[in-house]
Formats: sequence, C-alpha cells, structure tokens
Amino acid sequence: MNSTYLRKNLLTLLKIDNKNNFFKKKLISKTNWNNYVLEDWIFIKNKKERIPFYFIKPDQTNVFPAVLYCHAHGGNYSIGRNELLNGRSALLSNYASFFLKRNIAVLCIEMPTFGSRQIPNESSLSKSLSWNGKNLFGKMISELLLGVNFLYAHKSINKKKIITFGFSMGATHSYWVAALDRRITASIHLCSFADLRNLIKKNTHDGHGHYMTVPGLLEKFSTAKIAGLIAPRNQLICVGLKDKFTDFKSFYISKNELETIYRKNKSEANLEFCVERKSGHIETLKFRKKVDNFLNKIL
Repeated sequence: MNSTYLRKNLLTLLKIDNKNNFFKKKLISKTNWNNYVLEDWIFIKNKKERIPFYFIKPDQTNVFPAVLYCHAHGGNYSIGRNELLNGRSALLSNYASFFLKRNIAVLCIEMPTFGSRQIPNESSLSKSLSWNGKNLFGKMISELLLGVNFLYAHKSINKKKIITFGFSMGATHSYWVAALDRRITASIHLCSFADLRNLIKKNTHDGHGHYMTVPGLLEKFSTAKIAGLIAPRNQLICVGLKDKFTDFKSFYISKNELETIYRKNKSEANLEFCVERKSGHIETLKFRKKVDNFLNKIL
C-alpha cells in the first residue's frame, strides 16, 4: 500500500475532513517575553470554538525555520501551551528559549481539555465525541494541522524547514502530524514511541489518557507503520527504557519495524534514535544534546 492510501486511511480513522478543517485566525495581543515578541493568537470557527496558540520568533524582520511544538499531558491539565514558555517538571527547561536562541520560530497550540480549555474535561469530551462518531485524538490532530497551515503561510517562515516536536503526549502528536502532512521537514519526539499491541499485552496501555483512543487503529496500523509515513524525511526518537510507556520490548518492536521501513526507502541515515537504558519518563541531558545536534544537522 502506498503512503497516500495509508494517510487517507489514517484521516478516516481520525474522522478528519481537511476540506472542512477551516478556521479564521485572530491576533489577540503582542507582549514582551524575555526580550522576544510573544504573539497570542486564536483560531475561530464559531462562537463556541476558540483555539488559543502562541507564536514567537527570534526577531521581526528575518525568515526562520519553525517548530510546531506539541505540549504534553502528564495529568496536569492546567499547563497546556504554557509548557512552551515555562517548561514542566519532566523537562530540563522551557523549549521556547532553546529554539529561539538557535534562530528557530515556534508555535504551540493549546489542546482541548488543557489550559484555558479544561471544560469539558478529557473524559467528558472523549465520550461526547465518540458518541457522535468522532474521537478526541482526531480533534487534536486536526487542530495541530491548523498550526502547520499557519506556519506554511507565514511570510517569516522558511516553508522547507518546518519541524514537529513534542514530549510524551506531544511526542505522539509530533510523529502523527509529520506522518499525515508532507509539508513537515522532520519530526522530533521524546518518550512515547512503543508498540501499542505489546503495551496492551503488558497492560501498561491504560496509563495513556482517553485522548489516545482511536477506534479501529490496530486493525490497520502499528506505531511504526504510522511513524514510517515520515520516511524518507528526518526523524529523531528519544526514549528511556525504564519508562513504562517505552519499555524494552515495546520500544524495540517498533524500532526494528521502523528501521525496516526506512531501509526500504533507502533513507536509513535520516532515522536517529537516542536511548537511555536507565531513565524513565523524563527528558535527560543526553536527549537535549541529541536534539541540538539533530537540529544542527537538518537545518
């Protein structure tokens, strides 16, 4: 099966209709953040739907690569997009400063049930969407694709250098968005790459939130098959083997399968891994250094 067919299948499972995925956008404010101009935006579809996001770039005149930053979950619904600016306990520091110092613009969308969007909550929204034939994960991905549209159309962004990045839930979002949208140059994801079937066997899958439920997914796809749609583009995957979400066997099942896909695409050099054998569901200094080196390589 070719990649176009597989992407269509994924979009069908996610209940995403790109033709109707249209939102207006509005700039709410510009403020100073660490001597950078922080832009606060919203996407608007109707009176009830407001999707907030941050956009920040190194300066106001040049053209830059960009990162679509996908925030994490961690059971802390209050953080949302502010993770970009303030970090979280599982990260070494905030990533806004990290990217801006490397002359990379960054955008972060507040996912449904997080930050200013905590009502309805994850359980409630997952159920209501499911009962209406949709799913929360599909809603999240469709909103992140709006972020890709924003970056791709922005005059300050280099269209050939748009990267997805995320930790934990954000990691899953990162490789899904890159798999679905070929405008993404590369994907970086930390602490969420493992074979879902094996997580189910180990009964560790239940640690994931309701948001990650996509009915029918494993009938047609595996984790590696989804991430494989990024090939031959660049991809960096960082995991800790003491993490229950990326245990040794679950990770290596997906790693081996993904390496096979990249070999078939004759792009093995574009797939990189950083594995910490003694760390868990946290970012390590080794991960941060690997991310830095990977960005230097692809940009």
